[in-house]
Amino acid sequence: MKTLNFHVNYDNQIYTYKSGTEAMIFDYGVNNEIDRKYSIKALKEYVALVYELYLSDSNETPLGKLCDYIAQHWKKLKTKDRYDILEEFYLSI
Repeated sequence: MKTLNFHVNYDNQIYTYKSGTEAMIFDYGVNNEIDRKYSIKALKEYVALVYELYLSDSNETPLGKLCDYIAQHWKKLKTKDRYDILEEFYLSI
């Protein structure tokens, strides 16, 4: 079976993801300035968190809105329980 990878070239660095969804979340994180406000490490954590939430949600998650919501509330949400985050997110939309 062939392996498909997605490469993001950002700020002279290459970030590799196994899913196009992760690459898209990375783009949302950059557009929401996660790396500038916090750090590149935070941006990677943001991608991992949003992707995990997206995969674990049994609803049809509006991914763009989820990305923006997590970015807007990053400091508050980054250590919260995943189900609590999703509950807060759905109450906000």
